[in-house]
Amino acid sequence: MLKDYRGSFPFKLSTTSYIYPDEIVPNVARLGPFFDEIELILFESGQTDSSPDDHQIHRLIDLSLAHRVGFNIHLPIDISLGDESEKVRATGVSVVRRVIQRTLRLNPSVYVLHLDFINPPASPLRKGEEGGVVQEKDIDNWKQHLIRSLKEILDGGIDSKRIAIETLGYPFEWIEDIVNQFGLSICLDIGHILINGYDLDHYFKAYLPETSIIHLHGVHNGSDHLSIETLSGPDLSLVLSSLRQYQGIVSIEVFSINELKNSLSVLEENWKRN
Repeated sequence: MLKDYRGSFPFKLSTTSYIYPDEIVPNVARLGPFFDEIELILFESGQTDSSPDDHQIHRLIDLSLAHRVGFNIHLPIDISLGDESEKVRATGVSVVRRVIQRTLRLNPSVYVLHLDFINPPASPLRKGEEGGVVQEKDIDNWKQHLIRSLKEILDGGIDSKRIAIETLGYPFEWIEDIVNQFGLSICLDIGHILINGYDLDHYFKAYLPETSIIHLHGVHNGSDHLSIETLSGPDLSLVLSSLRQYQGIVSIEVFSINELKNSLSVLEENWKRN
């Protein structure tokens, strides 16, 4: 059995709507009594669950009121807002705007958005480095497409701070200027930072002040979204120390009840020790 973690930390504790192999509403019904927020997983734009119908929206509102649980929303990831193809890019914008419009009645705290690089590097690269598969002109072209897409998304009226750009497989410095330009917030994904070999301490120091949500999960042997028990001792200590004064959202981004229970146990035990 899970226990009630609401209000247990300075931050809002969340987990995903795919802990049980079922649809979103049944997951929220089972998880809502124990968390401050639920991360609604809307990964696939073509799936029914990624565009909840009116009945699902009403059920989620009822559950939110009944359990005093809020929502944050992970927007679809099968889109490309920086694509060179105008059709692909425009489709991505349309998907994001549609999902936001349909879910605004849920009053989500934040919408998490991927700005995927169209040709991800084979290994972590810094802008301007020689010898890699990524050229600076490719990054600049990609960024211009992103700027156009973001303008069109924000023209829909959503507060820019409610859009959190997630750290992915490229250095976040590549798009730091775009985030600042539009006044967006940041989603620090701990697993993505570690699995791509980036400096976790640097990311916390550089980006935590503008971070509205943290995706917390472990990594091991090239796999992520695992229990945080797989984090090394130093990495876990760094995470916990960074969270002491953090008042945003921490979503344990795993996808099974066993991974969630293990993560909660590790978080609770180590939080008391430190």
